[in-house]
Amino acid sequence: MKVKRTKRNLMAAAVLTAAMLVSACSNAPEEANGGQEDAGTSSNLTEAGFPIVTEPVTMKVFGCKDANHADWGDVLIFQEYEKMTNVQLQFDELPASGQGCDEKRNLLFAANELPDLFLRANLTNTDIARYGQQEEMLIPLEELIEAHAPNLQAIFEQYPEVKTAVTAADGHIYSLPTVRLQSSGRSEKIWINQEWLAKLGLQAPTTIDELFEVLRAFRDDDPNGNGQQDEIPLGFRDMGMVFSTFSGAFGLEQQMGYQLNITDDQVNIWLDDERFKELLEFLNRLYSEKLLWKDFYAGDIPNWRSNLSQALIGMFFIQASDPFLQVEDQFTGMTPITGPHGDQIHSATGPIAAPIGTFAISRENKHPEAAIRWVDHFFSDEGSKFFQYGIEGQTYTMQDGQPVISDEIKQDSRGFMAALGEVNLVPGGGFPHVVTDTYGNIVENEKVLEVNGFIEDYLPETVHGAPIFDKDTSDRIIPIKADIDKYVRESVAKFIIGELSFDKWDEYTATLEKMKLGELEQAYQEAYDAKQ
Repeated sequence: MKVKRTKRNLMAAAVLTAAMLVSACSNAPEEANGGQEDAGTSSNLTEAGFPIVTEPVTMKVFGCKDANHADWGDVLIFQEYEKMTNVQLQFDELPASGQGCDEKRNLLFAANELPDLFLRANLTNTDIARYGQQEEMLIPLEELIEAHAPNLQAIFEQYPEVKTAVTAADGHIYSLPTVRLQSSGRSEKIWINQEWLAKLGLQAPTTIDELFEVLRAFRDDDPNGNGQQDEIPLGFRDMGMVFSTFSGAFGLEQQMGYQLNITDDQVNIWLDDERFKELLEFLNRLYSEKLLWKDFYAGDIPNWRSNLSQALIGMFFIQASDPFLQVEDQFTGMTPITGPHGDQIHSATGPIAAPIGTFAISRENKHPEAAIRWVDHFFSDEGSKFFQYGIEGQTYTMQDGQPVISDEIKQDSRGFMAALGEVNLVPGGGFPHVVTDTYGNIVENEKVLEVNGFIEDYLPETVHGAPIFDKDTSDRIIPIKADIDKYVRESVAKFIIGELSFDKWDEYTATLEKMKLGELEQAYQEAYDAKQ
């Protein structure tokens, strides 16, 4: 089955531009929303454009800081946006690495010491369900969006799956996502060393048999010419690659944020399917022939990146080329291989809206209308350009209609991401904004877009996001899912490296049944049905 993607991105820019015009011309009244605003908000709020408020307002913000970020108060776009909007932010940010930020966020909720805004605070679907639906600490946003967020509303109308993704089980929207309308921003590309192929007189593989032929040549024929057998034919960086990279060749997709397919409105978790067994047998063959990186299951990302930066890996999957910029020209893209049943799907891709918990307004916020207008700008083309590139003439220039980041930032001795972290919060992702084809994604250069072109026509038509379960369902299935995921990862690694014989497959599937895989599948089915 060859899946063609419907290309709607060409319409996105026009829709968003129209939304900006609506924003500029709107005469909609500034209506109160759920009693959250004080008496002075409506009179202070401007109807459109900048500033957002006539007199400055201050909001307290909590979030999780990437290691490459400067202190948020020193980030250029925040300083500039404060001047543009009259909205002043007081930041309380903690490092995203480790558990500190998540623990502090949970303590804020537990102590009812809420900031006005949660921004890039790693809000999970469970957090959204609990603190939005159940405890009402996060306010519903849908009426605010309809009245005061024309850019985001336009996205909802053009891409209903985005609104579906952020709508909780009670019908309310409590948080906002990152929206990637440009497919390259949400997909792991397939990279292959074109210099090795040329030296060995080979073409990129299109079938499983051709894949084995190419990888064996990478292993045996010294394509890097150094006289050593140090080439890694196929490099998975971690266990997650097992479930997504070649799964499409076996007809297996990644829907609803999990290992499941949706066919004729029926949800099927495929962790116990024969097709999954075939995938694991295929990976076991690769591993047993020393074609698959021997340490893929160890999660040693620094080692994997080191091999990648030295161009020692012949074929791999990654979203962007920043870890191997110095050698990226040695590589090209390739289409997904066709599997044993004729499937040719690229499943290593995510939903348009992800993550979905990048922005939320607490019930303590006295200016929710100003807050929603503050964030809505980032869901326009101009706002996306501002967020990613900063200030024209200072951090970027326009060339042929496209923003080009300054060489000073691009070539910074600390690294591109560290320099960019003084301009914006792009490093680490998780900020509420949209990425469209108009200005693209700053971390994706021309090479990345070129490689993305090989997979564009093989993406699933729609990728459904992970559901926001209600509290009762979450309390019931989260322990089930955690136990299943742990067991599956341990078992899958053993199947691939040969520590567990495929004669034990029936025992594996029987164990999943005892662990209530069927109950987990039913929860996803009910969540899917509720959104139809």
